[in-house]
Amino acid sequence: MPYDPGTQSARSPVLVVSIDGLAPRHITRAAMPALTILALEGASCFTARTVAPPWTVPAHTSMLRGVDPATHGLSDNTPAPLRTGAPSFLKAARQADRSTAMFVSWLPLDAVIERDAASERFVIDSGYDPDDDRRMVDAAVASAREAGGCSDLMFVYLVAPDLAGHGHGFDSVEYRAAAVRSDTHLARLLDAVGDRASVLVTTDHGGLGTDHADQVPDVMETFVVVRAPGRVAAGSGWAAASLLDVAPTVADLCGIDPDPSWEGSSLLGRELPLVDVVMDLLAAGAGVSYREQVTMLDHALQSAALAAADDAGDEIVLACLLHDLGHILGSAGRWGLPGHAEVGARALQPLLAPAVVEPIRNHVAAKRYRVAVEPSYHDRLSLASQMSLVEQGGPLEVDDAEAFAAGAFAAEALRLRGYDDEGKVEGLTVSPLDAYRGLVADALVPRRPVDPAWARDACRCDQCRDPGNDQHLVDASELDGWTVVRTDRTGDGLAVTLHHRSGERHVCRIPATEPGDVRAEPWPPEFAQRLRTDSTSRTGDLGPFVDQLARRGIALLHDCGVEPGTVLKVGNTVGFVRQTNYGALFDVVAEPDPVNLAFTPRGLAAHTDNPYRDPCPTVQLLHCLAAARDGGASRFVDGFAAAARLRAEDPAAFETLTKTDVTFRFHSADVDLRARRPLIELDCDGRVRAVSVNKRSMEPPAGGRAGTASFYGAYRTFVELLDLDDQAIEITLRPGELVAFDNRRVLHGRRAFRSTERRHLQGCYIDMDAIHSAARRLA
Repeated sequence: MPYDPGTQSARSPVLVVSIDGLAPRHITRAAMPALTILALEGASCFTARTVAPPWTVPAHTSMLRGVDPATHGLSDNTPAPLRTGAPSFLKAARQADRSTAMFVSWLPLDAVIERDAASERFVIDSGYDPDDDRRMVDAAVASAREAGGCSDLMFVYLVAPDLAGHGHGFDSVEYRAAAVRSDTHLARLLDAVGDRASVLVTTDHGGLGTDHADQVPDVMETFVVVRAPGRVAAGSGWAAASLLDVAPTVADLCGIDPDPSWEGSSLLGRELPLVDVVMDLLAAGAGVSYREQVTMLDHALQSAALAAADDAGDEIVLACLLHDLGHILGSAGRWGLPGHAEVGARALQPLLAPAVVEPIRNHVAAKRYRVAVEPSYHDRLSLASQMSLVEQGGPLEVDDAEAFAAGAFAAEALRLRGYDDEGKVEGLTVSPLDAYRGLVADALVPRRPVDPAWARDACRCDQCRDPGNDQHLVDASELDGWTVVRTDRTGDGLAVTLHHRSGERHVCRIPATEPGDVRAEPWPPEFAQRLRTDSTSRTGDLGPFVDQLARRGIALLHDCGVEPGTVLKVGNTVGFVRQTNYGALFDVVAEPDPVNLAFTPRGLAAHTDNPYRDPCPTVQLLHCLAAARDGGASRFVDGFAAAARLRAEDPAAFETLTKTDVTFRFHSADVDLRARRPLIELDCDGRVRAVSVNKRSMEPPAGGRAGTASFYGAYRTFVELLDLDDQAIEITLRPGELVAFDNRRVLHGRRAFRSTERRHLQGCYIDMDAIHSAARRLA
């Protein structure tokens, strides 16, 4: 597929990740959500093939250089001269004037990549250290973020699954844990490069036992996943792919021509919608029956119809529809394929939820279990099912039957088995295959799987929350051992059925909407003019006042009168007044011997009040008792808007102010208050959560500390933005008006006034949590 620059607004960066030894049979939606969601966001093939011999160095050489081992000449992991001049995709990108970066933790692999292939080369060889992957990802993430996005082409090699496979076995608990860690590393890389990047993830081989030398399916089967916004449709896939296709596909993603010596071809343009693939496989069942009275397609449709009529839930209905796909995918005999349950489950597990896949995987075991514990059940089976039972191993032994019954999905597998047994009625009319297209398509939507610990923690039933106060009755630190076996979307939320390894089951009732955080909203156009016109009367409903304060960070109240102490009444109505060294109530008037510059007639630059306190006061209320006739206007600046502008116009300055701790100090005869915080504070999602600027109380950074010059430059730039009139509201408070503002967002100042003027404000502090609480209750 030729590269079309018009498909994207700008050339997107490309990330290639190789996860050494990650066998597709261990890739599931539950264990590896980052990889499987990525697959559903783009295209995938989980039945791709590696090269022979399936060793790490020969396979990676083929992956990188697009030629078979017979061409490049490497047959094991021993370093040797290559017999080919085929360039790696990194070298090809460099020759096309792309910036490239590579992060590799094994010297033999580094040796097969040209010295000049990467403009940034990060290589370590600590001797098979499982922590190398973290170091690789740390370096790659740092590189991507320093550049404001990754290089044009970045290659990252992860090794943990291969090390665990050799050390403990490619089906061991340790191996599965390494696969989960690899997915966590992949999630970090995806976050670092962003949604605009094209991503290709693959592996070099699978494994069996503690090795991967034998050319058997569990070793030779690999995978390729590609997400390419604007180029690859979400929810698509390839019927087949080879390791030799990786290099041409990477070149295609980079927008460069493939090297003529490469032996594979780009996968882009060959993908098919997964929903069509699934529907076509089901339709293929119309031609086979395996000696049953109905075809495989009729059997699937009848089983699904029975489950739907029984209100079994979408996941069981879908499992019924797909439970015999393994017969179509494998080489079936007279009575079908004995191992069809595992074949079908493996094909579906990267794409569908465990609640669909695991009943399919266990529905043959469910038959064998029922025959073992209920001998009369055998006689109710169809002749074909009785015959296939023999090929499937017959009744389960006692220990195996007990193990099956204790499994998380035993009940679901038995339920599927019941519909399976009944769905064999010749001539029965049920809904056609196309009626299930929407159900299949919805199941292939890239959704993050429900975490069982989260589901139990979020449950609102009386076992999990006290019905009187909604406090937790279950300790979130003790929620290990649960598995999600069913998820139902109800009218008012989710019903998530969990199974505990002890055998206990719990249905989590999770409401669709929770009282969420009240998010800060930008000031709308002409907000300066609207602040007074949208003012709320103290004698009426205070809801609009509270809501605007929570969302916009500032609100005005009128009809407050001029009685001293009114501000305390308002403060205790909408929150809880906070006591400070100034008392619960403070007067803002010019004093002959002021302890604070606020108690003078001088003008004050926009500032944060009391940043030297920990915690800093979050809401300030100021009630006007008397206004100066000349001067004394209040000025309010949206610090969040100024911070957002700084971030857009000078990212380096923004980063400096978010990472440099500053000491704020206030001392008098009675107190010496100090607090350290950056001028711009971010939450864990990178959103601005607080701005602290007060030149009267900001101490200089420690003398001689590196970065001092950059701090002052960034500080100066930020203050200049705060001084712009288009960021500010200026208003002269009238007697009887009260303004409340978020002290961590809205900076306030005032114009100077004559010392002979009588300007009198009374103020107090309350906390924003009370305002947010009231706003949530009003929402």
